Amino acid sequence: MNDPTILGFAGDILVDRENPDEPFDLIRDVLAVPDLLSANCECAYASNVEHSPGVTVPVTADPRNIGAIARAGFDVVGLANNHALDAGHRGMFEMHGHLEAAGIAHVGTGRNLADARRPALLEAGDATVAFLAYASFFPRGYEALDDWPGLNPLRAHNHYRDLLSNVWSPGTPPVSSTIPVAEDMDHLREDIAAAKSRADVVVVQFHGGDYKRPFVLSDHELRSARFAVDHGADVVIGHHHHVLRGMEWYRGAPIFYGLGHFVFDLSTFRGPKEIVSDGEALDPETDESYSLAPRKGWPRLPWHRDARMTALAWVSLRQKKVDQAGFLPCLLNRQGQVYPVDAASPEGRQVTAYIAKGCSTQGLESSFSVDTAVRFKDFTAVTMTRPPSQVQRATAPATAQPMQGRG
Repeated sequence: MNDPTILGFAGDILVDRENPDEPFDLIRDVLAVPDLLSANCECAYASNVEHSPGVTVPVTADPRNIGAIARAGFDVVGLANNHALDAGHRGMFEMHGHLEAAGIAHVGTGRNLADARRPALLEAGDATVAFLAYASFFPRGYEALDDWPGLNPLRAHNHYRDLLSNVWSPGTPPVSSTIPVAEDMDHLREDIAAAKSRADVVVVQFHGGDYKRPFVLSDHELRSARFAVDHGADVVIGHHHHVLRGMEWYRGAPIFYGLGHFVFDLSTFRGPKEIVSDGEALDPETDESYSLAPRKGWPRLPWHRDARMTALAWVSLRQKKVDQAGFLPCLLNRQGQVYPVDAASPEGRQVTAYIAKGCSTQGLESSFSVDTAVRFKDFTAVTMTRPPSQVQRATAPATAQPMQGRG
């Protein structure tokens, strides 16, 4: 029986340190398993930095860090996020050049909107995989136009209403819902169709959501992900929250709503007070804030303690079709290094329980199992169980053989 083709997905990556290889040293062997490995590049890597006028929390780094991302095994990165243009247009184009020189494909930004919408096409086993990337959270002005550089947007307008329609209640929190920008949804549909005509598998990445609240998925996130699948996407990946979110099978496609951050070397605090708290360092063991702020003893992880948990999502392909999906639990240490943990270990069960809570609180009917045959080197992974109505009976299960991939 032929081994499945493995696609691996990480969340946000920001590498910015003296030894840029260090964050991946404890997980390097595992990252060699997927036949294709992707992430969201949450930084503007440029030596020519000209901050955009609308920048909120500028995140830039020396381009030499890109080499470490390539050496860790990443093949393609999404750039449609709120930091892609922090170094300005010239910085964005410079980053494109550094990524290409390192052998990393990129998607989601470009010299104009058509360029930003263009998919990245890569080969994995005998399958062609197309990657598309969209941002819903970003400073105004970062979006690409027909004749202007920028990122690929998927926007929505906020709409607020009172919780009780027949009660006057000034000052009480409203109910929030969103109205999508029709043009962006049209582009999403068209982009998936175009990618589908050139690839066997289409992966769509979305960057957005409410990072200040755990577990929560907005109607925009749910609508966008399911819309993408309805129109042909085979895998949907979400990120931006910095902590893990739930996941589900939807119409035969896995949706990972939020993969948190994988490596995030943010040690400087610049930005508006509504986003950044740069006062006295907080106690990470007791503080309940999910806002960006320095945490005592965690210089490279200025986030809530939940942000120490992350995951490497995986999808197996058989006969050029998505067969199974799941994740390998991972953690971050005080040095900002990501490392894998076995799914059957106490740490692995903790990560799985967190993701499961993210599913149950948001109405996602998802369940997970641990099968010792689904392994990344020495680590057992978690499988997201397909609902019976979505099981492909004609396809052999991916758990039949260990996953060894290109490594």
